[in-house]
Amino acid sequence: MSTLVGASHLDLDGYDRLSNLLKYLKPTVIGIEETMEDFEETSNLVKTLSDPQIFEKALANARKQFPEANQETLRLWLSAIHYENKIISEYSATNNVPIMYCDNLEELKKVDFDSEAKKTDSSLNRAIEAFLRQTPEEARLDIRREYLKSEYLVKDCEDLTAFYQARDQHTEKVLRSQTGDIVYVCGLDHIFGDYHPNLFDRLSNLNPRKMKLSEADKL
Repeated sequence: MSTLVGASHLDLDGYDRLSNLLKYLKPTVIGIEETMEDFEETSNLVKTLSDPQIFEKALANARKQFPEANQETLRLWLSAIHYENKIISEYSATNNVPIMYCDNLEELKKVDFDSEAKKTDSSLNRAIEAFLRQTPEEARLDIRREYLKSEYLVKDCEDLTAFYQARDQHTEKVLRSQTGDIVYVCGLDHIFGDYHPNLFDRLSNLNPRKMKLSEADKL
């Protein structure tokens, strides 16, 4: 049985939601939308931020980067950053469940994510800053609306569609190579996006279950 879980990467409550969902689904294999190299780098960052002194320094830097952010929302966001990596690492270690690294390294190399993250006026940072200006209550409502969407717009941008599909093709191969109760966690677009074939389409003959991370609230 394969379960594809679409998640908002900005979900302030993502850690608890994914923790509850994994406990419910009890996977024998977990896949994540990262390469092995990215996963190791992200894991190191998560571990580093668990040190209170380092976290406060990182928070001070984030305040400089996003000066108009709501301070409580900023703290919650930094605490929740890379929650997928954190809970999957913990679940894997506790339950002796292997992790699949499902993203396409060659495709990711085509995008300079570090440069985008450093540019204050990049589309990525503009979107994050708009999210962070909200109060925690408003931010959670924003995420709730994101999960309630019936479709996610991708196909209007040809470059983004091609980027997603090249990554989905690689992910499909990795997932098809596995057996057992597989749970794969990725961004909502890959499963519910309006481009076709998206990842769910590619795996349709396996009859996978698709879920949104918010469904964990009903468990």
